[in-house]
Amino acid sequence: MRQLKLTCICIILTACSAAFAWPDQIRGLVVEEVRVPSDAAFEQTIALSLEEAAVLALEEDTPFLEGIRVELVLSNELKKHFDSYALGIYKNISPPPQSTVRFYTGERAFFQYLPYLNRIYIQIPLVQAPSGETLPVGTYRIQSPLKRTDFPLLLTMVPLAKGIPATIADKKFYFSIKPLLEKKGFAKLVLHFPEGLEDESVELYIDGVQITVPGQRLELPSGIHQLRVVSSSFKEINTSFTVDSGKTSLVDVDLEETTTQLTIDAPSGTELYLDGEKIADGVPFPIQISEGNHLVRAKIGDHSISKKFAVQKGKHYHLSIIFDIIVNED
Repeated sequence: MRQLKLTCICIILTACSAAFAWPDQIRGLVVEEVRVPSDAAFEQTIALSLEEAAVLALEEDTPFLEGIRVELVLSNELKKHFDSYALGIYKNISPPPQSTVRFYTGERAFFQYLPYLNRIYIQIPLVQAPSGETLPVGTYRIQSPLKRTDFPLLLTMVPLAKGIPATIADKKFYFSIKPLLEKKGFAKLVLHFPEGLEDESVELYIDGVQITVPGQRLELPSGIHQLRVVSSSFKEINTSFTVDSGKTSLVDVDLEETTTQLTIDAPSGTELYLDGEKIADGVPFPIQISEGNHLVRAKIGDHSISKKFAVQKGKHYHLSIIFDIIVNED
């Protein structure tokens, strides 16, 4: 009977320890802080000695941020003592990290004895990583994605053995922190209308697909995109722009009003009239003309001809006037 009771107690204790994550006691003086943005070009290098710590925090707006990559670089001298220290990353830190506090509690997100390598990579995922992916040698990934509420994190080097030579204990461990981003970004189109034409309609196409809300941020794959602007009031625009991962690309579009023009070719000495008004001699063509119906009259001596024509906005009209000589043979 006693043996049965002991067995039950052991089972209960084992279950309790598995159900609750006991906080770790963390010792380290905060000497560095890294705020990780959604910027593929961002990379910050920090240096820590044993029992020094760095804070890893997220910027407030981090769209498309999938995770954080931590690269640890060991000198050959430090690599010789690879089994004397471990790398620890902790979440849910209490009290909030600051430079005047040395002792903290937190949950262990990552703890690893160092392999005999000069470079070690740790991936801190914020979204679920693809299953079955094989990681390169020297690369580790925290199994469960972290939540924003888990931040800030505390990163520290933990000594595992006593008697580490002072020359080694004072050496620096160098870390490079870099964001991991989805291959997506934002584009925001800003249309600049000529004065007085702000209410004119335009059609916008990105990569051949029409969009309806030009003033808002558009989520697009990173890379080069084609923009086409079509309007009866403005000249057509065909251009390209680039979207960088995690960034918002501002695309300024200067709209240019279309001009409706008229060119008339006529023999020298011809008097030209447009809608009853004489066109001055020597006026350079093309001239601007309004949309609608018009009448052109050409006169040479006692001979004149006229022609009505309709004008659509944004087009160029070319009129050629020819006075025919008719030869009749009896």
